[in-house]
Amino acid sequence: MSNNPVASVLASAFTGLCLIAPVFSSPARTDTQAGSTRTVFASVLAKDGTPVTDLKATDFEVKEGGKKQELTSVKLATMPLRVHIIVSDGGAGVFQLGVLRLAQALAARSEFAFTSVILQPERIMDFTSDVETIGASLQKLGRRGVPRGGIQLMDAISAAVNDLGAPGKHPVLIVLRIGGEDASALPANRIRDALRMSGATLYVVSRSGASNAAPTFAGGGSMTAEVAQREMDNAELAHTSLNLNLVLGDGSRESGGDHIETALTSAVPVLERLAAEIKNQYEITYTLPAGTKPSDRVQVTTTRRDVTLHAPQRIPN
Repeated sequence: MSNNPVASVLASAFTGLCLIAPVFSSPARTDTQAGSTRTVFASVLAKDGTPVTDLKATDFEVKEGGKKQELTSVKLATMPLRVHIIVSDGGAGVFQLGVLRLAQALAARSEFAFTSVILQPERIMDFTSDVETIGASLQKLGRRGVPRGGIQLMDAISAAVNDLGAPGKHPVLIVLRIGGEDASALPANRIRDALRMSGATLYVVSRSGASNAAPTFAGGGSMTAEVAQREMDNAELAHTSLNLNLVLGDGSRESGGDHIETALTSAVPVLERLAAEIKNQYEITYTLPAGTKPSDRVQVTTTRRDVTLHAPQRIPN
């Protein structure tokens, strides 16, 4: 256990709240004789960012493969959550309190995994709902080091997606970043496809301006970062930077999530609002007619005006 008094308070705060939280069981998911049953998750936000929670089936329309589908169920989601949080803050600890608040808000029906990225990804906690383990692991997301080289965020996302999906649970991937990532040659399309097949919703919270900053390239041996970056071909650098932005931007939008840019001083309220959004998603179920070929393209719309809808555009097929 850490001797850091702030970290100890964080752990105790999480444990104390969650010991009284109710536990939700996983609902049954079946296929019918008519065809395969599909479930998508969507959130609806008012102008002030608060969740809108009074919508009915008649307020939504779902098309898969361009064809309108008959909805069999629309309700506020109760399916257990499987939440992986990646903290890429250069070891500064700037997201620690925000992660605590988010975990507290979602603890009733969630299991969590944490990955820290200072340079290379380090999974500091595998998926668990044990409040003592989560509380202790939160301590490891405080100030913890100074990076010397490029930050391998794409590698962290790729590794997280590998075990994110699980039967009967809704996977959620949350990426918290301050920028300055290492350029990566990992193909964006491969990671976006893996994210789609996991069924996960991706949310990204970035420090303001992080997406516009040039990536770093650490090089190897005794070569300094400055020399290595000059040596790297400019076109390749731009291409590998685009890979990350495609995953964070297009990947979050396609999954039904969001990419939020904010000042670090606002990170806690932003994560509190994000927790409220995740907690109040709609679980929308429909059944494809018998003989219908599934598509990975879906379109969810609402007739409710003056709201923001976050819904997936691509799904597992």
